[in-house]
Amino acid sequence: MATTRFIHFSTATSSRLLFQQRVGALSRSCRLFASGSDERPKGFFSAVHGDRVVQSPFDNPRRMNATTVKIEKPSESVPPAQKEVEAESVAQPIKETVREPVVDSTPYVEEAKSEPIAAAATYAAAASSAAENQGITRKLSERFGLHIDENLSEDEKKRQKATRNTMLGAFFVFGGSLSGFIWFCLHYGRAQRDEAGNIIEDEFSGSYFAPFYRVMKAYHEWRDYVVEPSRKLLLPDPLPAPYLQPKYTLVIEMKNVLVNPEWSYKDGHRFKKRPALDYFLDIVGYPNFEVVIYTSESGMTADPVMHSVDPKQRIMYKLYRDCTKYMKGHHVKDLSRLNRDLSKVIYIDFDPQSFQLNPENVLRVPKWEGDMNDTSLVDLAELLKTIHLSDVEDVRPTLQYYSQFDDPAKEFRNRALYVAQQEQKRKEESTGQNQGFMSKYSGWIPGRRHRV
Repeated sequence: MATTRFIHFSTATSSRLLFQQRVGALSRSCRLFASGSDERPKGFFSAVHGDRVVQSPFDNPRRMNATTVKIEKPSESVPPAQKEVEAESVAQPIKETVREPVVDSTPYVEEAKSEPIAAAATYAAAASSAAENQGITRKLSERFGLHIDENLSEDEKKRQKATRNTMLGAFFVFGGSLSGFIWFCLHYGRAQRDEAGNIIEDEFSGSYFAPFYRVMKAYHEWRDYVVEPSRKLLLPDPLPAPYLQPKYTLVIEMKNVLVNPEWSYKDGHRFKKRPALDYFLDIVGYPNFEVVIYTSESGMTADPVMHSVDPKQRIMYKLYRDCTKYMKGHHVKDLSRLNRDLSKVIYIDFDPQSFQLNPENVLRVPKWEGDMNDTSLVDLAELLKTIHLSDVEDVRPTLQYYSQFDDPAKEFRNRALYVAQQEQKRKEESTGQNQGFMSKYSGWIPGRRHRV
C-alpha cells in the first residue's frame, strides 16, 4: 500500500513539472514570433533592479525530492549559437524543455517483491525447523516406546495417548520431586556460615551424621510451620488490675453453632444468623465471661461475619484457622495454647474431631442446620449463667456431666423445670402444713367466729 501511494505521488509530481515546462516553452515561442526579430532580445526575463538571483524551484527540477524523482543531470558542453537555439525552438518548441524526469520506483518495486520472498524463506526455515524437531521428538518417542502409530483406530490411539501422558506426567513428577529432595538435603544439610565464611557451631557439630540431623531438624521445622498453630500463645496475658478480668473463659465455634453457611441462586454464599444470638451474647458477654471465637474458618471469611454479628463488641478475641493444629485432615483446636487456666475454660463445639486434644473442657452441642425455630441458645445461655453464678473453681466436672447427653441445653432445661416443679410442690406442702396447724387454734383468737 505504501509503495502504491508513493508511485501515485511521483507520477502526479512529474506530470505537473512537464505541464509547467511545456507552458513556459510555448510562451517563449509566442514572444519570439511576436517580436519579429531574428535574435532573442537581451535581458529577457530581467527585473528592473537587475537580473534575477533567486531561481524558482519549478525552473530547477533537480531540487525535487531525490527519493521520488530521478532527474538526469545535463552534460556540460559548449552552448550553441543564438540562431540555432531560435530555429530549434520554432521547429520543435516542446523539445527545448528540460528532459522529462524519470520516475525511479525500482527500489520500492524490488522491496515489494522481496517481501514475499523473505516471508517464503522464513516460512520454509520454520517448516524445516518444525520438521526437524518433529523428527527428534519422534525418535525419542520411538526410543522410549511412546510413539503412536497413525494406522491404528481412534480408540486405540486415545488409549495409547492416555498411557503416554500418564507416563510423561509420572516422569516429570518423580523427576521434580527427586530434584527438590536433593536440593533440600544439600541446602539444609550443610553447616551455616557467618559473614566472614566461618562455620557456625550448632548442636550437631562434630557428629558424623550431622548433615542428616540438620536435614531432619529442617523437616520438622517446615512441618510445624504448616501443621502447628501460628504462635505458641494464642491469647495475651489476662487483664491486670484495676481492669476487670472475667473468671471464666468461654470459647465458641462460630460455624454451625452461632451462624450457618448457606448458598442460593438469588443471594449466593452467605451466613444465616441463629435465633436468639443477640440474647445469648448479652448474657455471656463481658464482664460475665471472656468470650473467644475459635473457628476453623479462614480469617478472610469469618472476620467480616463476626463484625456484623457482634456490633457491640461483646466478643473479646477472635481466633481463626491459622491458630488451629492440622491433624489427619482436620483442624483441631488446642486449648493448651490459650494462655488460660484450663479449669476455668469452657469450649462449645459440635465436632468431636475439633476438640480431641481437650475433651474434658468441651460442652458438646448439636449441630445447627439453619432451623429458624430453634431456641437452644436461650437454654444454653441459662446453663452458662448458672455456672457463672455458682462460682465453681473447676468447671470440667460439670461440663463432663452435661456432655454425656445429646443436647446438654435441652437436658438442663428439663432439669430446671423439674427443680422448679419440686420447689413449687415443696412450697405448697409447706403452706398447707402451716394452715392445718393454725386451724386448730383459730377459735381461740379473739373476735373470730366459730365455724358452724
